[in-house]
Amino acid sequence: MSVRIRPALPGDGEGMARVWLTAGAYYADLDPAHFQLPSADGLAASFDADIDVTRDDSEKLRLIAERDGLMAGWLTAHLEHPYSGAAHQQVRELGWIRLVVDALMVNQALWHQGTGTALMEAAESWGRDHGAVVARLHTYPGSPVSVPFYERHMGYQRRSILFQKPLT
Repeated sequence: MSVRIRPALPGDGEGMARVWLTAGAYYADLDPAHFQLPSADGLAASFDADIDVTRDDSEKLRLIAERDGLMAGWLTAHLEHPYSGAAHQQVRELGWIRLVVDALMVNQALWHQGTGTALMEAAESWGRDHGAVVARLHTYPGSPVSVPFYERHMGYQRRSILFQKPLT
């Protein structure tokens, strides 16, 4: 069963919502203090509203992965261009074009079957074709699925640590 990667199209919102909800259930179960099951009400419409083939979104990427004609996963990403004051910054990558993966979602029933890999490889290729020299993303550090996927399977390295402290 092969994976087919294609651009997101109007009408894909329903499938994207289904996949989003499987991920939401995973994270809500994994850490209910920080995650919740998203509301399904209006979710498909909100995804469809973000897919507008008439606007120039050459800096954004929305991909769909299909297996046997059914949506197996999706990815969104965008380009960040060099910061105008990059020469005055300490961090080198502010002077580079960066591919930022905003979301990678795979139907939980289809994990470990190559869908996430195919989506990430397509996004990385798109980023390289658009001048990106590095790809970045965030993931939950407590996930026993996503952390090994990015580090061991896709070759990503930890670049920063985000700290959080409750104030109430």
